[in-house]
Amino acid sequence: MSPDDIDSLVGEVVKPKPKPVRLLFYDIETAPKTSYLWDMKVNGWVGTHMLLSDVFILSYATKWSDNSKPQSGVLTPSEARGQDDSRIVKSLSHLVKQADYVVAHNGDSFDLPILNARMAANNLGSFGHVQTIDTLKMSRSAFGKGIASHSLDFLAGFFGFDGKHSTTFSLWDQSYRGHGPSLKQMAAYNRQDVILLEQVFHALKPYAKNLPRLVDAGEYRQEHCTSCGSDERKKDGYHRTKVNTFQRYRCLSCGRRYRGWQAIGSKKSGSIGL
Repeated sequence: MSPDDIDSLVGEVVKPKPKPVRLLFYDIETAPKTSYLWDMKVNGWVGTHMLLSDVFILSYATKWSDNSKPQSGVLTPSEARGQDDSRIVKSLSHLVKQADYVVAHNGDSFDLPILNARMAANNLGSFGHVQTIDTLKMSRSAFGKGIASHSLDFLAGFFGFDGKHSTTFSLWDQSYRGHGPSLKQMAAYNRQDVILLEQVFHALKPYAKNLPRLVDAGEYRQEHCTSCGSDERKKDGYHRTKVNTFQRYRCLSCGRRYRGWQAIGSKKSGSIGL
């Protein structure tokens, strides 16, 4: 190797790419509560003394953000008849603990509280603090009354994706009763939902407010999109506060807009998501 070659290698600085955080997209399907009723037209609450069975998880589906295939867990017929979801609850909780963020549609109000309750019911411990991203909240915050519905199925159609698998209540009824083919169909339905969930999440990202940083804030964060880590960007006006002015950028890979970390004129630079 010549001295010129050595000098060129020494002068070359290889900047590491930012590491994306690990997202776990997940969705659960639950059995319905059952209770005694004297009247088909119920007025008011059904008392807990009338409860026959509480909610339990029939199946779950997950997908990691590294483009891996969706996976699922579903009760066996005997587990469903015995309302024993301990095996799949343990399996799902193990995946949740590995994630930097878990992503679900209405997950903050439905999926995660139910998973927490089923962990407690099965004496499986607790998560502690789980960092979540809820696509229902993302949609409501971004679009409000500008669209007819914020359901996952409607959003999928709104953005041009395939919809949910067609089902009726009988699928839940038969799965609850431990019908093997219905449980298998439930798992397939669940996997399709988690595929849609990831698609809708990425479609919502450019419009979302207060989305957390999705790449590690390392040494070279100032040159990369806070959402996808791309360094392909275009200046996109300015973000002004009462005190300072910041350069604003638009990511050419994912469409997310973000502002410079330091005010214009500062000797330091960086970026922060908006």
